[in-house]
Amino acid sequence: MLNLYDTRAIMVTPSIPVRIERIQSKVKKVIELHKKARDENYKLQMEKEQLLKTLKDGKAKIEDLEEQNKRIKLARSLQESGETSLDVKLKINEMVREIDKCIAYLNK
Repeated sequence: MLNLYDTRAIMVTPSIPVRIERIQSKVKKVIELHKKARDENYKLQMEKEQLLKTLKDGKAKIEDLEEQNKRIKLARSLQESGETSLDVKLKINEMVREIDKCIAYLNK
């Protein structure tokens, strides 16, 4: 049985307004944490987009440099073979004609 004059019983069970105040306080903390998490998420998404753009730009630069490297190697190999630029142009033209013949044959 609950003794109305027993102060321990009153201290153990907080009143409804106190409970409501505690709940409101906890809800405010949760809202603040949610806002911080949302802001952090937005910052991370922006950082991710920037890193993806940097990665894409880096890959494009690598592809360009690899293509340039191929051209330099080809030019050096042609120089070492002693062929003139006219000889190289003639070989390229001959290859283009062969490719055109292959395409014409495939279209038949």
